[in-house]
Amino acid sequence: MKILIISRKAEEKRRQFQTQQMRRLGLDFKFLDAFEARDLSAEDCQKAANSWPSPTLREDVACFTSHRIAWQIIIDRNEQTLILEDDAVLAESFADVLASIEARAEDGDCAYDLEFAPRPHILARTPVWTDGIYRATRVFQNRVGTAGYVIGPRAAKRMLEDTKIYGLLDAYMWHRAWLKAYQIEPAPVIQMQFLDGSADKTAFVRRSIDRAFTPRSKLRKNLMRLCLEGIKTRNLIRGWLGGVKRPLRMDRASFPLDPTKSGD
Repeated sequence: MKILIISRKAEEKRRQFQTQQMRRLGLDFKFLDAFEARDLSAEDCQKAANSWPSPTLREDVACFTSHRIAWQIIIDRNEQTLILEDDAVLAESFADVLASIEARAEDGDCAYDLEFAPRPHILARTPVWTDGIYRATRVFQNRVGTAGYVIGPRAAKRMLEDTKIYGLLDAYMWHRAWLKAYQIEPAPVIQMQFLDGSADKTAFVRRSIDRAFTPRSKLRKNLMRLCLEGIKTRNLIRGWLGGVKRPLRMDRASFPLDPTKSGD
């Protein structure tokens, strides 16, 4: 499976970490140069903020743009692809779960979330498939998590069409009504900031370079908030009918004790 790692050119330590991690796991990958937040004007950020009810950071807009670039690459290549952000830590058996996903006939409107997030999700009560170690379960509500996911060209195309107007990426992406989202458990991806026991995580903590931008119109802000609450209600109803709210499963022992110290 093709692997794209979204990373800023200047993030040498993160790139070195990912290169070593991929080499250790025997995975081929390409870096995708992230869209730079500094290239956005204040006017660009304000325009984006006007289409989202919560405060918007310059980095949020850059992240949103970077993933849209990745989706276009997937469409052009016409290949199912794993997208990672450069602070993603992978389980030692990560290649196995990729093989399990790749072995299944791709549903064009589906995406697999591989990331652990320390917040309860609403998931189906039973998985749609299991390979004996990993299992894929339908997700009805997930507001966080774009550090590691698998998506194919059809879903990437629809996602690109749906995101012509800015929205906070993770909350926006996983709540598309047409998307069949599946969570992989035990989650084989975790962001460095959520992984205890790492000695040096300072290079993996993102800091804002600017103030937050907010919608100029209170009426528009309230209407957008109402729309999001409608989506949340829809997901809750679907969850009540066929799912359960619970934390994601993650096996800490499957990750390196201190991934920042992993060598060649």
